[in-house]
Amino acid sequence: MSMFRPSLPGLLCAGALSLLVGAACSDDAAGTAATGGAPSTDRDQGLDPGPVGGAPGTLPGAGGSESPTTDAGPAGGDVPPSGDAGPQFIDLGPAEPECFDENCAAGQVCYEGACIDGTRCDGANPCPGGRICVDGLCVGDPVATGGLVAEPDQLLFSYSDVGQSIRYTTTLINRGDDILNVTALNVVGSQTFTLPEPPALPLRLVPEQSHDLIVQFDPDDLAPENAVLQAITDVQGAPPVEVLLQSDHKQVGGLTPCLRVVPAQVNFGFVQRGNVAHQNVDLLSCGEAPVTVLRIDRGRSFLGELSQHFDIANPPAFPAIIQPGQRLPLDMTYAPGRAGIESGFWEVRSNDPATPTARIDVSAIAAPPPLENVGLHIRVSWNTDLTDVDTHVIAPGGQMWTCEGDCYFSNPNPNWGDPNRWEDDPFLDTDDVDGFGPENVNIQDPIPGTYTVLIHYWDTHGGNTPDTEVEVLTFNNRIGSYGPVSTPNVDDVWRVVEIDWPGPVVRPLGGVRNEPRGALCGGF
Repeated sequence: MSMFRPSLPGLLCAGALSLLVGAACSDDAAGTAATGGAPSTDRDQGLDPGPVGGAPGTLPGAGGSESPTTDAGPAGGDVPPSGDAGPQFIDLGPAEPECFDENCAAGQVCYEGACIDGTRCDGANPCPGGRICVDGLCVGDPVATGGLVAEPDQLLFSYSDVGQSIRYTTTLINRGDDILNVTALNVVGSQTFTLPEPPALPLRLVPEQSHDLIVQFDPDDLAPENAVLQAITDVQGAPPVEVLLQSDHKQVGGLTPCLRVVPAQVNFGFVQRGNVAHQNVDLLSCGEAPVTVLRIDRGRSFLGELSQHFDIANPPAFPAIIQPGQRLPLDMTYAPGRAGIESGFWEVRSNDPATPTARIDVSAIAAPPPLENVGLHIRVSWNTDLTDVDTHVIAPGGQMWTCEGDCYFSNPNPNWGDPNRWEDDPFLDTDDVDGFGPENVNIQDPIPGTYTVLIHYWDTHGGNTPDTEVEVLTFNNRIGSYGPVSTPNVDDVWRVVEIDWPGPVVRPLGGVRNEPRGALCGGF
């Protein structure tokens, strides 16, 4: 199962960690083939999410059913009575611009003004196996591990009752240049940590492909627990990639403030683009003294900040005081952009001394509208495994490799037409990097003009020459089918078809020629 995530090298290039990945960043920024170098393969894989209901792609809490896409109404539970220092509801303010390690939760450090999952390192505190110390932070070292890294490399499980499971996710990513296989996944230490949905092994990962691992914590008493998740590969001599697992289980009650999040994980299930899904979460004052919620921040890891597609409707004014035994309801929302799996977490900061930062994990599977409602649908497939073929849809008057006019893997959702409408924008809803496809681009309500469809052979991961086919559909009616056409060389470009809209009128183009690739836009 692959994730639509920003590239880790791209993230590190933006900050003080650029020394580690400077070569990869300069390749992406300039376009290696344009300068005569070898083609870069630094990209992430997209995902056709497929069905839920116990399938390997099922997210925590999916339960095989679709979450509602309409307002579920206010959360249950009591609210502070009139006259109490209860919260008022206003817009959610931004996180504070500065932070310090001591103000972050356990397992987090301050980086570029925000708390992220990670650990510090120096001469006296080296990094664990498979990681390297850069700018005082431990980051994944693909060279040491044969290409495999895990982000985040620590999972801190917040408070949960005995008998109540809690699940968090870490992502295995192949940052190397070769295909690798994960041959074993072991949890060493407390058996309260398990992998409830382990993948079939060996797990093959092509360069830049990723796979989510769900880790479940089932507390059996009030004591903290520790374990290590080890991912072992078939790369000779490479050490296991390790993820530290910790719990901060605590005794609640007494005269100190106590905050619990119920539930701690929110899964929105399948949500169609254009809809807004709602789920309810309660912040519970679980002690005998009032608890003060200071703020709620978007969680941030090395993989980036929580997507803006997740939000909180009518958030409370901060600080928000919750009396003992009372609940503060939160209306969590998800309004998807491009299709695929999205996940991340919120951080609830309070004066609870035992757990000053509680975490709300959120996940969803975004789905494009049904093809009957899509004006222009481009579907691309090819006949070889271990090959990366890319779809480029060019806007009226646009050019290939431009961020304004080209919809492709590095620019999967450009804003075309009316800037306030998403219906006239293209969405690369499926991107495949290791063979066969399909890749799908959808424009629900295209702006008038002439669109161009191009196919670019990005790279081989050991596969044979691909023969590619392209289908064009309007409102689920096929109006054109082209190919198969062979692109024998990396950076071959097949000019497929022009499409006049409205109409539509299609004009096959034909012809394959090798062209230098342009600079990337930084998407995925």
